[in-house]
Amino acid sequence: MTSSSILFRRALVAAFAVTVANTIVPAFAHEAPCPRCRIKLTQNTPTQDNEVVLRLGRKRIEYKCVYCAMADVAEKYGDADVTILAPSEKKGQPVELTRTAGKWNAPEGTVFVGVKASHAICQVTYRTFTNKAAFDTYVAANKAKLPGAKPLTLDQMLTLAMN
Repeated sequence: MTSSSILFRRALVAAFAVTVANTIVPAFAHEAPCPRCRIKLTQNTPTQDNEVVLRLGRKRIEYKCVYCAMADVAEKYGDADVTILAPSEKKGQPVELTRTAGKWNAPEGTVFVGVKASHAICQVTYRTFTNKAAFDTYVAANKAKLPGAKPLTLDQMLTLAMN
């Protein structure tokens, strides 16, 4: 084998390795689009959680907002038992919304904000709170993005997401 063929083979192997390295990119959950609105998931921040998680059996599906998760449950999962972990005003303490035997439940005092707006900011306009006071604080801090926001019950939020 001549030195030029060895060099050619090495260059070919190197080019192949670079091509493979540039095309195989791991898809991290945060880089994935929301399965409902197809917009990139909003990452949690040091002060606020944004990830909404749907648990369906052994499946774990991340959504951009609670609206997207509820709408997908209504459209895709029939009467299956599900749990949605919706970010609350408390970092690291999501509100657990469950549907068992077709009946939805939320912890007592749970309220939602649901202001129709662009899904680019749905992590702001569709949120869950452990109580009305937390809702009021959040709405006051986000007045520009939440015009006319009123607290919604679980049933009202479900109706909004299913229409």
